Parts: sequence; C-alpha cells; structure tokens
Amino acid sequence: MPCGNCSYCSKGHDDLCEDFFAYNRAKGTLYDGETRLFLHSSGKPVYMYSMGGLAEYCVVPANGLTILPKSLPYTESAILGCAVFTAYGAMANAAEVRPGDSIAVIGIGGVGSSCLQIARAFGASDIIAVDVQDEKLQKAKIFGATHAINAAKEDAVGKIMTFLQCVQSVKDGGKAVMIGLAQSGSVGEVDINRLVRRKIQIIGSYGGRARQDLPKVVRLAETGVFDLTNAVSRKYTFEESNDAFQDLNKGNIVGRAVIEIM
Repeated sequence: MPCGNCSYCSKGHDDLCEDFFAYNRAKGTLYDGETRLFLHSSGKPVYMYSMGGLAEYCVVPANGLTILPKSLPYTESAILGCAVFTAYGAMANAAEVRPGDSIAVIGIGGVGSSCLQIARAFGASDIIAVDVQDEKLQKAKIFGATHAINAAKEDAVGKIMTFLQCVQSVKDGGKAVMIGLAQSGSVGEVDINRLVRRKIQIIGSYGGRARQDLPKVVRLAETGVFDLTNAVSRKYTFEESNDAFQDLNKGNIVGRAVIEIM
C-alpha cells in the first residue's frame, strides 16, 4: 500500500515506499499514525502489519486498490493481491522476462506456481520448475512448466538448492532473482570472480508496484492468461483457519489456499 508521496513512490518504486516501512511495518498503523482495529472487550487498539488479514472488512489507502471485474471469481481472486502480485513484480520488474527467455523457478509454492504462469504469459520458452515434492511438480506442468526437476532425487545444480547454487545455475549474463524471505540474519555466499567476469546479476524482489502492477495483474486474470481456478487448490472456512496455517507450515498445500471469511 504505497503512500504515493515519498521519494521512492515519486519515482514509481512503490515496492520501496518509505512511509510503508516507517508507519505500517515499524508501528503497525496506517499513514495517519492510527490503527482502525480495536479489541471489543477493552477498546484497546490493535497494531498489525498490513491492513486486515482474516478480517471481514479493512481500511485500505486508495493507492493500494484496484477494481475487481465482475467476470472474475470473488474468492479465488484473493490471491491476486499477494501470491500473483509478488510473482508479477519478480517476473516483470526484476527478472524482466522477455519472449524466448529461459527461466527456472525454485520452489513451486503459491508464489512459485504464479511465477510459472506469468513467465508463460510473457513468452518464456524453457520454463523449469524445481521442487522436492512430485505432486507440486506435476501441478507445475499445468501452470506452464516445460521441464520439472525434483531436487531431492536429481542434482539440479549439484546438491540441494541453496542461495549459492541458485546463483551458480544462472548462465553468463543472466539474473538470479531472490523472492522468498529467509530467517533474519541469514547470509548467502557468492563467487565474486564469477559474478564479475560472467556479468551475473543478483536481484532482490519484494512484491510488485501497486499503482502500476495491480491493474495489470487483474487484466491477466480477466483475459484468462492467468488461471485462478487451478491456482487455488483448497478453500477453508474461517473456523478452519488454524488448520490452514498448519497445512501451510507442513507444506501440504499445492498451489494456493484461500480462507473464506463470508
């Protein structure tokens, strides 16, 4: 939810919004320094990251919104604002995928499976899915993968995929785009000479750019390029929320799951 006014937003880099980190991430508030959530029992304010997960209603700055066409399924469209949005930012803004490019997506979860669909939409030729679960790799072929590698059974780049091996898998002049977050303080090693001599780019991607990218993501779904129905593999009721998080933690969810509030 970009503020639209800081130095980064003014340059179109909504994903680096200074006010977002200063107000929402650091303090758990919206841009007026206040929260809109309060405990029923005491009236005490509740501070939280972002706007309202597992809430029936939430207050959202206009810069973080776009209109959902009536032609799109209401429940399944929930993933457009997170898994698909994050994948679009990585494919369009960081990797800059072009027709004929070859890409590998390591980890075929909610974001990874979305990356496959978007890479296909952008015209990538070889789309390689890498994971350690055969079920996810089978699903990956539906999402657009042309090749699938189980890193637990085959050596994708030597041994089990790590940050270093991901970088090593990139061809000369290629890009390694890091999307997933690691434990705080985690450090990755890089062969500096190869980085320099082979012109390897290592790029971090933290979501998309709401004002520019969110309408584009919706249009991809509206035209059928992005398959929302297949992307959502399971739905939970609100009462099953805890089960949903447990399944997510265990890696039992293939693609994406949605908790239906209403």
